[in-house]
Amino acid sequence: MSHVPLIRPEWTFVLWAVLALLAAFGFWSERTRFGRHLSGAALLLVGGIVLSSLGLLPRSAPAYDAVWSYLVPLAIPLLLLKADLRRVITETRSMFSAFLFAAAGTVLGALLGLWLLPLGEHAAELAGVFSATYIGGSMNLVAVSQAVELDPTLATAAVAADSVVGVLYLAFLAAVPSLAVFRRWFAYEAAAPQPGGEPASEPADTRVRLDLSHLAVVLGLAFLICAAGEALARMAGLQSYTILFTTSITVALANLFPRQLGALQGDREIGMLFMYVFFAAIGISADIGAMLDNAIVIAFLAALILLCQATLLFALSRLRRLDLLETVIASSACAGGPATAAALAASRARPDLVAPAVLLGVFGYV
Repeated sequence: MSHVPLIRPEWTFVLWAVLALLAAFGFWSERTRFGRHLSGAALLLVGGIVLSSLGLLPRSAPAYDAVWSYLVPLAIPLLLLKADLRRVITETRSMFSAFLFAAAGTVLGALLGLWLLPLGEHAAELAGVFSATYIGGSMNLVAVSQAVELDPTLATAAVAADSVVGVLYLAFLAAVPSLAVFRRWFAYEAAAPQPGGEPASEPADTRVRLDLSHLAVVLGLAFLICAAGEALARMAGLQSYTILFTTSITVALANLFPRQLGALQGDREIGMLFMYVFFAAIGISADIGAMLDNAIVIAFLAALILLCQATLLFALSRLRRLDLLETVIASSACAGGPATAAALAASRARPDLVAPAVLLGVFGYV
């Protein structure tokens, strides 16, 4: 297979078209019987992997960098403008327990990997890197790789392994709430409450009438909040934690001006669109070839850690009678960070869980 993709990385407009159409496919798929059972987010992730693996799309491009640099930060305030802190505090409790279960499973998996797998002389560094990766997301992989001075070749293999195994795990998490076996195992779970008494189906949301002046206002607010968060992070010397400041500013505004922000329309819809574009980008970026060439053992380490995370998480959450969807979102925050957890909550029509999802992901960073 040629290493030169059919669509070149510098073809920015074409790549943006692909990302937008993949997001549209995700939204459309959720109206089909198959898509309702698997979820649009899971289909997006798998679809992105297939397109890049077939050599149709590049795995890295300036367009994808823009998604990480701009769309994801903008989506966070858009999805949090109506965050009711009192509800967040109440609804974070069980999710926080699930997050701790997932983190404990991650550490257990790393220790088992040290014992079971032939990781070589850099075993301790790899265990530390992947413990950090799956308690907060891939940003931690880069930071801890630098902190423990991991060999660049191993660091590249770790990124390749994480890009495939981690994305497949996120796709699995996105599908879990719709899988019959999990729904039966968590059979005590009541129907998830919908904010404002909305029905569980998504079509009513997607057909909401949008006001262009409202769209302009919420986008302007999102840009201003991101700018303020970036400035505060730079002043504090914590540029890597800009999302923490952005989240804090947004939640503060949402609780200081709940009536004014509650009257605005379109913020959640734009935020969900940005998050679906994000799902498409991370799916496309997964590099199966590099993992197979250089990272088989490391991929087994990543898979073992996530297997232990999922096993301990679902067993203890079932024992504690935690909500299935909240358990899944907590695991997404732990393994993938705030952006993936927020996207999963939004894709399941639970905007009330976006704020705790982001806060749990940021907690994973710390």
